[in-house]
Amino acid sequence: MIENASLEELVSELKTIIKEVIESCDLSSPSESGRLLTRTEASELLNVSFVTLNKWNKQGVLPAFSVGTRVYYKWEDVQDSMKRVA
Repeated sequence: MIENASLEELVSELKTIIKEVIESCDLSSPSESGRLLTRTEASELLNVSFVTLNKWNKQGVLPAFSVGTRVYYKWEDVQDSMKRVA
């Protein structure tokens, strides 16, 4: 099919394929497993204070990641912590 197609047909087919790929991927919301939570979100989910989050980070219970002056937690790590606490 590609050998006999005109340039316009190829472009049209590529646009269709690209559109289907984009629609099949929900690029607007990242998967939960790769999501990063702020300190506020993590403390609310775990129902603990910032002090406790800091303590757990130092103890290795819940690792935190800094980006500049901001602190983030991986969604997976918070989920694992909730399972251990429960």
